Amino acid sequence: MAVHPAGRRGMKDQPPTMTDMETTIAKRPAPAAAPHAVIRRILTDKAVWLVAAAAFGVEMALSARYGYVRDELYFLSAGTHPALGYVDQPLLTPLLAHLDVLLTGNTLVGLRALPAFVFAAMVVLTGSIARQLGAGPRGQLLAAIATACCAQYLGAMHELTTTTPDFLFWTVLLWLVTRLLASGNPRWWLAIGATAGIAMTAKWNAGFLVAGLLLGFACTAAARPLLRSRYLAIAAVLFAALAWPDFAWQAAHGWPNLEVFHALQGDAWKNRVQYWPGQVLYTSILLVPLWFHGIRWALRDARFRAVGIAAVFVIVAQFVLGGKPYYPGGIYTFCFAAGAAALGPRLAGAGLRRRAAVFGLAALISGVISLPLLPAAALAKLPVQKINYDLGEEIGWPSQVKLLASVWHSLPAAERVRATLLAGNYGEAGAADRYGASFGLPRVYSGANSFWLWGPPPAGDTAAVAIGVDPALLHREFAHVKQVAVFRNGINVDDDEEGTAIYVATGLRTPWATAWQAFKDFS
Repeated sequence: MAVHPAGRRGMKDQPPTMTDMETTIAKRPAPAAAPHAVIRRILTDKAVWLVAAAAFGVEMALSARYGYVRDELYFLSAGTHPALGYVDQPLLTPLLAHLDVLLTGNTLVGLRALPAFVFAAMVVLTGSIARQLGAGPRGQLLAAIATACCAQYLGAMHELTTTTPDFLFWTVLLWLVTRLLASGNPRWWLAIGATAGIAMTAKWNAGFLVAGLLLGFACTAAARPLLRSRYLAIAAVLFAALAWPDFAWQAAHGWPNLEVFHALQGDAWKNRVQYWPGQVLYTSILLVPLWFHGIRWALRDARFRAVGIAAVFVIVAQFVLGGKPYYPGGIYTFCFAAGAAALGPRLAGAGLRRRAAVFGLAALISGVISLPLLPAAALAKLPVQKINYDLGEEIGWPSQVKLLASVWHSLPAAERVRATLLAGNYGEAGAADRYGASFGLPRVYSGANSFWLWGPPPAGDTAAVAIGVDPALLHREFAHVKQVAVFRNGINVDDDEEGTAIYVATGLRTPWATAWQAFKDFS
């Protein structure tokens, strides 16, 4: 139920001004529902839960249709090297991947169950956000349907990457902030601070939402008094205490993440060119009116303007900084909920059915790009991976490792005992780590990101079988280099691994303790 400004009833002749409304809201917040009542309300919203169940079911039905994406292979490897942080991300996603392996037996379906559950949770939370914004049951259902049909959520929640917990924590934070604003109860700051701190252990991207929300509260008269609460100070301490592990690890290792950010900035202008079309394509063009009107509605509403300002901030800030188009994706759960609240009575009658049908059509269209609906071979003729890069990167990893193993076992036994296995990128290294044991391969080494920290190879190794490594680098570090194989996925899909060369290099010029620095590639 919407929380209306106190004092509005009984003033039909002279309605309060916006300034009066904001002052009244700030001074006399409506009493908050008890937390257990809020949770009970969420758990009994059957229609929204049906949508969430459908979203989960679709993801699980397609969970093993292709294969692992390269980032998942990397996180599986990283999870076996527990640390407070990693070169290119905080600790949470590798930890989740490792826990998933322990619980599900290292299966692709098991790994994909977690993001599918996250997707379902996002659907339920979005429906609840819509309720807090004042939407009725139909509006709550529409917000849930929009989230379930959003192209980037369909695609992102198909995989376990850093985006999985990032989007979830954004949604939880937005839910908590709307509770804070709807109730005026500053104790919600404690949950907000704890959630934001945990979010930072998933991806630093959450810092943009925190900054946007603080800006929104500071710029909104109705919300500004909440910034003076002692609970916000305690929340800040919670945030810092929970977010510190990755910062401590980065500081102890010379801030390698900054080197990664610098490399990513090489794509900044490319990202800017793609950014605004991406906001349309990644949410689906048929959902744009909903989230656009949701932002506009929030900016006009005295109660929730702070979150509307935050939404504008994170979307614009990522464009200015040259971030990838999906970086602000978590904010759209609030935007969908606000859009549903803005529709109000227009959802009566056939209004909900018509919009739900449109969103369903959007999901069917975008699902071809977001999910592995097509046979893998069809990607050769319909290169949808040019839009959704990850689809192509889910193809061929076991075949690549099998080819690598055939080269390894072709080496003379005397040479093989002095050889090491090298990979050029973390996808190739992760694949060799995941599948190598079944093909009789030794441990793989790579200069890519955190793999570099887990090296160098044994000092006694003077030869290497190398996949995807720059041949110029191999010629500098080895006396003899020969290309012996080229990987083909067999279905002519033009992805990053198609045409990757495999080399045999012998005669290491300097000890690995010295040579390893040249293989470092933080990007």
